[in-house]
Amino acid sequence: MLSRRDVRPKQTKMLLEAGFLPVSVDYRLCPEVSLLAGPMHDVREALRWARYTLPRMALSRPDIQPNGDQVVAVGWSTGGHLAMTLAWTAPLAGIAPPDAVLSFYSPTDYEDPFWTKPNLPYGKDSSSVGTAYDLWQDMRATPITAYNPPASQKALGGWMSPTDARSRIALHMNWTGQTLPVLLRGRQYWENMKSGAGEALPQPTAEEVQAASPLAQIRRGCYKSPTFIIHGTLDDLIPVDQAQRTHHELVVQGVETELRIVEEGLHLFDIYPGYEKNREAFQAVVDGYEFLRNHVQV
Repeated sequence: MLSRRDVRPKQTKMLLEAGFLPVSVDYRLCPEVSLLAGPMHDVREALRWARYTLPRMALSRPDIQPNGDQVVAVGWSTGGHLAMTLAWTAPLAGIAPPDAVLSFYSPTDYEDPFWTKPNLPYGKDSSSVGTAYDLWQDMRATPITAYNPPASQKALGGWMSPTDARSRIALHMNWTGQTLPVLLRGRQYWENMKSGAGEALPQPTAEEVQAASPLAQIRRGCYKSPTFIIHGTLDDLIPVDQAQRTHHELVVQGVETELRIVEEGLHLFDIYPGYEKNREAFQAVVDGYEFLRNHVQV
């Protein structure tokens, strides 16, 4: 769900003022395609483009000259996870990894048992839908790169609604503890359920999970990009202790890292109006962008 149009305008302004040229990319969304074959592949190729193609393009502003040798990655929630995956997927494809990563409240440990247990984000569950729902109602024949619930749906947290067909895919993953099969098996998961072969696929293998898990790759020594992590204590979609474990392991592995825990910070806390009034939250964001600036020459 969501798209590059949901990137925070005020934070884009912060990047511009710091001398960065923001490049916001589309990627194919799960579950029409699996996490590795779709989103992780697409952001890796976007990094390739930013490093090696963009600097050679003739821009309408000749005074702007992108430097492909200095590229950082920023992401929110699943986008933060994707930004972090570049640290190990890019080198495997012969691409220099990001010079630094800024990750907001993202999943970092897919080996966490949390993902295999039911979770009720925003205090809602399937009973809040009121009637039986069709999980395949908003599956597309081909992958899409953007989706926002209609404003009339009164989405939970501003982006998911139990009465919106596409939202229910994301909610189903949480309600049933099926996040990993949905993300890592993609369309196969839904075809299996629709065919009547079973209510759900088995959990993916450890190897499949580790291929998408930043913490696992950090422990393997495959992750070297300096990384700044921001996470709120009241995030009910991704446990804050994942951010804490990941930061600790980065320190153990000798990777430069900083962690900001935002007290009473919700998931997507920085999209809510007036979040800047929370001095701790606002300073965490400012510090994150300063971290990026300190790792390039701008």
